[in-house]
Amino acid sequence: MEVIIYGKEGCINCDKTRMLCQIQSLPFQYLLVGTDITAEALQEKVGQPVRSLPQIFISTEDGTTYVGGYDDLRTQLRQLSLTTA
Repeated sequence: MEVIIYGKEGCINCDKTRMLCQIQSLPFQYLLVGTDITAEALQEKVGQPVRSLPQIFISTEDGTTYVGGYDDLRTQLRQLSLTTA
């Protein structure tokens, strides 16, 4: 599993997402909106208007799934830990 984070400089929730991945020892990619991907391309990838960052995806052997933002990732990781416990 790899977490893919689309964020920007100075974004507190983007920084929190990176720290969460580091604390959980999750491999992740951090891509800058405006540098690594355009806002339009990200919106197309998400499939809806992007109003906030970060935008997070989880990539597994089965494919890539859109998660949402920081709180959505925390919720999903909590659910995963409950099902594997």
